[in-house]
Amino acid sequence: MFTEKATDEEIMKVAQIACIDEFILNLKEGLDTLIGERGMGLSEGQAQRIAVARALLSDAPVLLLDESTSALDERTEAELLKNIHCLKDKTCLIVTHRRAALDICNRRIDMENINKRGSDYKIR
Repeated sequence: MFTEKATDEEIMKVAQIACIDEFILNLKEGLDTLIGERGMGLSEGQAQRIAVARALLSDAPVLLLDESTSALDERTEAELLKNIHCLKDKTCLIVTHRRAALDICNRRIDMENINKRGSDYKIR
């Protein structure tokens, strides 16, 4: 599922942040489960959460999330966003149409009106 260089502990740590840990633990082969090409056999939400976990596993200082919660239910989205918001030493750029993702952002930029931006700017 992830990179061969990561330990199971590292993978499960990012899986927990991405809210996909329980799904992985319930798979018959756990972390050793083979997933089909392009995530065949996964729901869109599961694929999104695995993609977030993989991005976190890279430990890059900047994390770019483009509509990364669009297929998640509200509860899972809220938990994942809370976990991302708690990350230390990470800059996270979020592209979204969903208000919940905007609520964790320190700064917002409205691409329809690029002059409207800032931490106090209210997106309609």
